Order: sequence, then structure tokens, then C-alpha cells
Amino acid sequence: MVIYIRLPKYLAEWLTHSLGDPVKFPAQSNENAVIRAFIQPVPEGDKPQTGGEGYTAIVIPESKAKPPETYNYMGPSGQDAVKEAIMDLFVQNLWADLSKLENSHIGVNTRVRAWCEMHGIDIDRVETVRQKYYRIREAYTKRGINLQNYEREKSDKDADVSIS
Repeated sequence: MVIYIRLPKYLAEWLTHSLGDPVKFPAQSNENAVIRAFIQPVPEGDKPQTGGEGYTAIVIPESKAKPPETYNYMGPSGQDAVKEAIMDLFVQNLWADLSKLENSHIGVNTRVRAWCEMHGIDIDRVETVRQKYYRIREAYTKRGINLQNYEREKSDKDADVSIS
């Protein structure tokens, strides 16, 4: 059983590339906890949700308290909560991978493009991901928190090497 959630294209591409189609989160993940919290039976008079263009299928986690055969509907606010959990996971992955290269001589555009390629995000959406990366970095910088990795450069003066 699955639920369908509308996600921005870059996020849907990243998610399905990382966790399959339909998306299946690890058993004890935060995302599954959010799904379990807000999943409910289909309201009387409503029809079960169906997919379509722009929707991402997400597997409903198994639960003794809320079996997916009965609990297989999520309202708009519950879907928003799941989207936020997915966005948090995306941002953590993006930052963890790219922040390590902050002090490299590789341009940000090249790094982001390569990261997107590696994570199944179409080249047409690279600019969106790059902007998200910049916004994260700038938001902290404005608060006086430097998230960039500055390392001490080594010089020949520091080396203990003798040449014969």
C-alpha cells in the first residue's frame, strides 16, 4: 500500500533515486514515524488517493496499530508534514556531501552539478539545488555561524624534510 505526495521534481528525483519507486524508507526512520503519526482511514465519502503526473508513491510502513490495509489515507496537512521530513533529509544529505568540499578549488556550480548527477537529479534542476545550497550557507553566515571548513594550509616551512 502506498500514499501519493506531490513533491518538487528535484526532490522526487533524488528521493526515488535514493530509496526506490515506490519510495520505501528504512523501518525506524523519522519519515516512517511521521507517516505513521498522520496516516488514517479513508474518510467516509472520499475515494482512495491515486497517483498521477507529479506525484511520488511512498510505501506505508507496516504497523500493528495502523495496518496499511485500513490506514491508507493522508490529508493535506499530514502530507505537508511528510514533505518537511523529506526536505530535512534532502538538506542533510546535500550539506553532508558538499560541505566537505567547501575549501576545494572546484567551483560550486561544478560540485552541485556533479552531486545532482550522482543522485539522479536531472540537469535542468541543478540551479534549484545550487540555490538551496547557497541559502543554507547564507542563512547561517548571517547569524554569525560559519559552516565552511577552513583548514590550515601546510607550507614547506612546516615540513621536516632534509634534502641530500
